[in-house]
Amino acid sequence: MDIQKLIIEDVRFFAGRQEFNISPLTFLVGENSTGKSTVLGCLDALLRFVSGTLPHGADLDFNVRPYQMGVFTDVVRRSRPRKKSFKLGFESRPENKNDNVEYVLTLAEEAKGSEPVVWEQRMSGCNSEITFLVEKQEEVGQSRQRPGFRRFFEMLNVTEELDIKQFRVRMSEPFSDMPVFAALDAGISLSWGEEQEDLSPEEKELQSSMRNISRALNLGRRHGYLKEPYSFAPIMYRPRRTYDPLKADADPEGSDVPMVLMNMSRTDERGWEALREKLTEFGKSSGLFTDIHVRRLGSSLGDPFQLQIKVNGPRANEIDVGYGVNQLLPILVRLFNADPRMEFLMQQPEVHLHPRGQAELSSLFSALVKQRQHRFVIETHSDAMINRARIEIMNKRIAPEDVSLIYLEPAANGVNVHNVRFDDQANMLGAPDGYRDFFLNESDKLLGFVRG
Repeated sequence: MDIQKLIIEDVRFFAGRQEFNISPLTFLVGENSTGKSTVLGCLDALLRFVSGTLPHGADLDFNVRPYQMGVFTDVVRRSRPRKKSFKLGFESRPENKNDNVEYVLTLAEEAKGSEPVVWEQRMSGCNSEITFLVEKQEEVGQSRQRPGFRRFFEMLNVTEELDIKQFRVRMSEPFSDMPVFAALDAGISLSWGEEQEDLSPEEKELQSSMRNISRALNLGRRHGYLKEPYSFAPIMYRPRRTYDPLKADADPEGSDVPMVLMNMSRTDERGWEALREKLTEFGKSSGLFTDIHVRRLGSSLGDPFQLQIKVNGPRANEIDVGYGVNQLLPILVRLFNADPRMEFLMQQPEVHLHPRGQAELSSLFSALVKQRQHRFVIETHSDAMINRARIEIMNKRIAPEDVSLIYLEPAANGVNVHNVRFDDQANMLGAPDGYRDFFLNESDKLLGFVRG
């Protein structure tokens, strides 16, 4: 299952419900302080939640590096009267289905100064709408042991309206801190094809609707959930002349990458050579470097080492080459080492790169969408990256529907969201005048189309 739309409602700059078209290659553009990093932070928190990888009892975390969004009052849109909740969600179109499926979380403030907590989960599609409301454990006196179907949910009401089956279900606390589809797996412990004999007609209707929506989302034990994303900071990697081989955990700034390269070069010669070939291929196409080498300063795994880069002439220590090279290296290593179908959220990956390097990076993203089925949401200020993606469309190396551009335009009381698409000739569809004025006027002036 792939997200086709991100839904954000009443978060910071975004008043009311806003929808963001998400394609395999999505660019977020706009002036400073228009909410680009907020969009990435919200998407990161949502994907981590629905991946089912959060520890039991953990709430959505809006302060995982590189995002620091603060507590509830920092995230929710400020207004009068004061907002008591905000929403995050996504829309997906299942394969071989005409009906889109939507999943939306409502988040509220549990206590003053706390981070947002899930208050409600709603799943809709397949002619059904199911709302799961949180009920605290102390209110119902239930233990944390896995309950059966009847104890897991308490039906509040079932209504028929406009031929849509609507359910409101109270969800006990042991499962209220995980996505509904993970809770269904953990709590009901039944296959989607089975029926339980002691269910009421209303509960059987609910079970049938949950089964249909989960199948449409391609969720459940047999299929897994959405993958946890990998987020990149605007790279602030600080190269060193010599490294000590200490254990380093992965981080958004890429400080662990030298250790990754050293370990591969010493323990996985075949993997290292394959990675090195990919790195140098990109380095040559972008004009950044022509080779990379791990120099050992001893024979044991515990001895120091250096990274050496060849640009022109002999190899040099990485600290002595252009800043753009060592800032890009963590990104390249992550991309080439990743499993297929990963979700990458990136903040200004073009930092410190000249236009040719920026353009080649965009071509690499396009290639990885096709070759590895990766997905990218990229905050950028780079015309070179966007224009290269358009060239990739024109050259049939990426489909136009696989590229989106989201322009965030400052407005009097917030930000307007413009979803821009491309046709097969890479023409922009739906670009507002504000985008053309801000991003295209300088190019038009240079070409003589507009008088400066």
